[in-house]
Amino acid sequence: MAKEQSILFLMWIASVLLLGMTGRRRVRATVLLIFIFQALTWLLSLVLTSLSLFEFPVRELPRATSINFTSEFILFPAYAVWFHYTYPEWKSRARQIGHYALFATLFVAFYSLLGHFTSLVKFHASPAWLYLTFPGELYITRQVFLWFVREEPGKSVAGLSEKRL
Repeated sequence: MAKEQSILFLMWIASVLLLGMTGRRRVRATVLLIFIFQALTWLLSLVLTSLSLFEFPVRELPRATSINFTSEFILFPAYAVWFHYTYPEWKSRARQIGHYALFATLFVAFYSLLGHFTSLVKFHASPAWLYLTFPGELYITRQVFLWFVREEPGKSVAGLSEKRL
């Protein structure tokens, strides 16, 4: 149990560091990205846990939810923010797909290691299905975010204009 709590503490530190790298000028955009991703994660995680694809034996709020609060609502949204701010918007389509593949692979590897070495997550199915759900969440988050911040059709928000945010 001490191992799991140490890992949860490290997840909080990693989240703070990831969010700290976004800068003060992007606070509103960062908060919007976090809220969008948290909403998707909450909905999808509840569905997947009710289908018994995975479970969280060690949770911070066991009476409130069947989901691990730190990973699902803190670390993964911070990771999604990092994904968005490093997205190669003006690069080739192959590089953009590679960006999704890289972030999904890192996510699945991390989640698989958590499932293998800790009691934070227990898989009842192959973690390979995460390759479908996580990039889908990232894509939806990105599209909803761009819809919210777009000033004019066709205008780029890749750098997230410092004047607007």
